[in-house]
Amino acid sequence: MTQRHVHFFFGFFMSTFMLCFPACSRSLLLDAPAVGSMHLEIWQNETVNFNPDMHSDSMCMEDGAFRLDAGRILLKPLAIPVHPRRCNIELEVSIKSSGDPWDKSGSLFAFAGDAGRDYLNRMLDGDDADTTRFAGIVQEGVRQPPLELMRFITPFGVGHFSQNDRANNYRPKAVSRWADSASWKADVSYLQPWLESADTIWIGAYIDTWTSEGYTLTASLHVLESPLPCDWASEHLIMPLFNTTKLAHDQRPFTQLPDSALRIEFKLQHPGETTLHFLTTGHGGHAGGDEFTKQPHALVLDGDTIDAWTPWRDDCGAFRRFNPTSGFWPSTYVYRGDTLTERVASSDLSRSNWCPGDWVIPRSIALGRLGAGRHILHVDVPGAQPWSENEFNFWNLAGCIEIQESYD
Repeated sequence: MTQRHVHFFFGFFMSTFMLCFPACSRSLLLDAPAVGSMHLEIWQNETVNFNPDMHSDSMCMEDGAFRLDAGRILLKPLAIPVHPRRCNIELEVSIKSSGDPWDKSGSLFAFAGDAGRDYLNRMLDGDDADTTRFAGIVQEGVRQPPLELMRFITPFGVGHFSQNDRANNYRPKAVSRWADSASWKADVSYLQPWLESADTIWIGAYIDTWTSEGYTLTASLHVLESPLPCDWASEHLIMPLFNTTKLAHDQRPFTQLPDSALRIEFKLQHPGETTLHFLTTGHGGHAGGDEFTKQPHALVLDGDTIDAWTPWRDDCGAFRRFNPTSGFWPSTYVYRGDTLTERVASSDLSRSNWCPGDWVIPRSIALGRLGAGRHILHVDVPGAQPWSENEFNFWNLAGCIEIQESYD
């Protein structure tokens, strides 16, 4: 074989190798050293309840975690090592009632580094708690809003009331038995760069319970590292933008939406392909409240409407087995000339993204390539109803953006 042939075949081999294995393009000789897969147990059967007699509203526990907001919020520091390789990351959450019979909103959220320490210090000090922006609804200076990892709606009484005689007497025939708990799994792999961005990630759990019994919570992160030596972790950025969930006892409810849209200003250092990950749930449990009425949403970026839809769940009846204490009433309808009556449970009713016993799936919206510099996002719910002394209407909105930066 001539030298010319050797050069040809070597070039052909290398071009084919790079085409088939683009993940190795960063280096043909240097492999990413494995850090290893891991299971991070965050909480195991931890109580989340309302204890107004708790000293100073907050306390530190033996394991270095904190109980805040009279027990309704847990906050724990975690150190997540940097993995050079791509990881599949799954968040698993399980809850059961410890005596609270109602459906409540719940959330796992997180702060990175100094933002978490700032939130903790303000909670411990009670600094500036009596404002709508206490927990960081939007970014203000160095303060960051919490990044929401998972949102869920607690079922009516699952666990504590699942073996209750009265609940069993009213169990519909379609439900063979009441569930013992409710569990959800969420793929949060896209958050890998953010979860590994700081020395400490402060992970919090919140359940809007007002009972001393509350709920029992178990949560863990499963980090599965790629076995491929050149399967490099993505270097995209994650930026928390807003979160209107009330994360402090004295924080005023966010009641702006009936009057005007939520305005979020953010700045990109470099241009890049950008995706918004968005969560929304409406509450207003009274007849005709925002929980039970369809409310259109619109997202407006730099003056252009980028998405418009109505968040609505009409499949809540699929979770009946998780709701032993759901109230119900007779419903009468006419079918083929016959008047029929059946029992309809509250947990069966269609709602504004709020199904008791299920988690809330984020809506991911491609924003396209955004230029470097300042951008303005408006979240508009024009039909949102007012908060009053007797009707508590509100929307829990949360969003972060994922940015694939480019430097050309």
